[in-house]
Amino acid sequence: MEKKVIMTELVVAGSGGTGLAAAYAAAKAGLKVIVLEKLQQIGGNTRISSGFFAINSREQKAAGLQLSKATAVQRLLNYNHFLANGPLIHKIVNSAAEALETLEQMGMKIKLNPTAATTQFAHREDDYKGGSYHMYQDKAQGYQKIQQTLERAGVEFKFGITMQELLSSEGQITGISAVNEAGERFEVHAQAVVVATGGFGGDKKRVATVMQTPYLRTIGVPNMGEGLDAMVKAGGKNIDATALIHAAQLAKSKITRKTSKQHLAGFVKNPLTQLLLTPLFWVNMNGERFTNEDVVYDTVEWANAGWSVGGQYYFVVDTATLNDFTEHGGKLEVSQAGPGADTTTGNFVELAEAAVKDGTAYKGNTLAELAQNAHFETAQFYEAVKKYNDSVQLRVDQQFGKSKKSLVYAIKKAPFYAFTTQVAHLGTIGGVRVDEHLRVLDAEMRPIPGLYTGGANAGGYYEGHSYPAYEGLASGFAWTSGRIAGLSAAKYVKNKQTLPSQPAKNVYK
Repeated sequence: MEKKVIMTELVVAGSGGTGLAAAYAAAKAGLKVIVLEKLQQIGGNTRISSGFFAINSREQKAAGLQLSKATAVQRLLNYNHFLANGPLIHKIVNSAAEALETLEQMGMKIKLNPTAATTQFAHREDDYKGGSYHMYQDKAQGYQKIQQTLERAGVEFKFGITMQELLSSEGQITGISAVNEAGERFEVHAQAVVVATGGFGGDKKRVATVMQTPYLRTIGVPNMGEGLDAMVKAGGKNIDATALIHAAQLAKSKITRKTSKQHLAGFVKNPLTQLLLTPLFWVNMNGERFTNEDVVYDTVEWANAGWSVGGQYYFVVDTATLNDFTEHGGKLEVSQAGPGADTTTGNFVELAEAAVKDGTAYKGNTLAELAQNAHFETAQFYEAVKKYNDSVQLRVDQQFGKSKKSLVYAIKKAPFYAFTTQVAHLGTIGGVRVDEHLRVLDAEMRPIPGLYTGGANAGGYYEGHSYPAYEGLASGFAWTSGRIAGLSAAKYVKNKQTLPSQPAKNVYK
C-alpha cells in the first residue's frame, strides 16, 4: 500500500496558543503552513486559561502603569533561583507585549484586569503580579476569529490528527508521521516542524509519577505527551516537565473545561467552597498542621503548599464555625483564587453532613473520634488542634506566622468536621531544553536543525514543580513562545531555500 504523503514548508503539531501563534507568524512571513490538531477545534489547553502575562503593554500604558521589563526578568529569575533559562526569560518578557498585540490582530479581544480587581488577593499591592493580567474577552468568538484569520493567511488546518513521530534525514528534521481518527497513518514532509502538542497532562499515570502522588485532580484536554516524547527520541532533553498545579478542589467535585461566569477554571457550585477558600485550620493526611493557611489567597502558593503534603489535605472546622458561616457569612475574606467560591448562602451544618454522607468529609463528636474516622494520628492531631487554638486565643501564630486577621476560628464546639481537599493541575508545563529562539537543543546544547517548540513542551521558563505567581504567565508564555518559534522557523526555512546545497546558517546571532 502506497504511503500517503503531504508536502508543506512548515508543519505545526497542535493548535493551542503556541501552535496558533507559530502558524500565524510563519504564514505572515510567507511560508506554507499546515497545522495538525488531534481534537475537532482549535485552542487546546489555552482555552481554559483566562489571560496573558505581558509587561509594558499598550493596555498597561493606557492605564498609567509604568512597569519595567528588566525588573520583571529579574523577579522571574529570582523566583526560579536562577535555575531557569535567563536568555529565554529575557526574550519572552521583552517580546510579550508585541505578541499580545498580534493576538489582538488575530481576533481576540483583551481587557487589562486592574491590580485592585485581582482575584488573587495576595497580589493586590503588586502590579507585576496582579496588574499584568490581560484577560481574554468573548473567548469562544475570539477563537473563531483567530481560525478565520489564520485561514485567510493561508494556514491549512487538519483536525482529528495525532502526531506520532518526527521524521529526519541527514541530521535534520524533515516532517512528522501522524495518524487520523480512523487509524490511518501518513506523513507530512516539511522543511521545519514546530511541536506545540501541549505536554502530557492527560496521562494520569505519568503525572502521578512525575509529581510523586496519585491525588492530583485534573482539568484540560487529553494531551498524552506525544510531542514531548517525539522530541526526546529525536535528541531533545527533557529538563523540567511537570504538572501545572493550580489551586485545590473539594474532593469529588466536578471539574470541567467550562468556566464560571468569572472565567475561573474549575468553578464548583457549592457553598462549601467558601470554607475551601478561606484560611481556616488545615492538616495533612496524618492530622498535622503544615502551612500558613493565608496561602489560599495566592493560587500558586496554595497549590504548592498542598502538593508539599502529597497533594491532599483537610480543612477542619467545628460546629460554631459552620453556624457562623450559615448565619453571618463568616468573618474571613473569601478568596477568589483558582476556582473561585460559590458565595451563595446555605446551611453549612447540613452541607457538611451531606459531605460526610457522600464520603468527602469526616465527622467526629470528639477530636479523637474525628481523628479515627479521618485516619489521622490521634495524638498528633490533638496536639495540632491545641497549638492552633492557643494561636487563635493569643492572635499570634508562632508556628507558621499566619496573619492576626485570619486567626478567628478555634476548634472547640463539637461535632467536628474534616473536609478532603485535593490539589488540581491544568495540564503540564516545562519540557525539552530550548534556546531563546525556541530551537530544540540536543545534549551538547546544539540546535537540532528544523525543530522548534514552545508552550507546554519547552523547558527553562520555570523551575522544579512550581511556577512564578504572575497572573497569566503560562498562557502568555504559550502565545509568545509560539510566535517566536514561528518566526525562527521561517528564518530557517528561507535560509535553506536561499542556500539549498549548503547547511543552514545560524541566522539568529
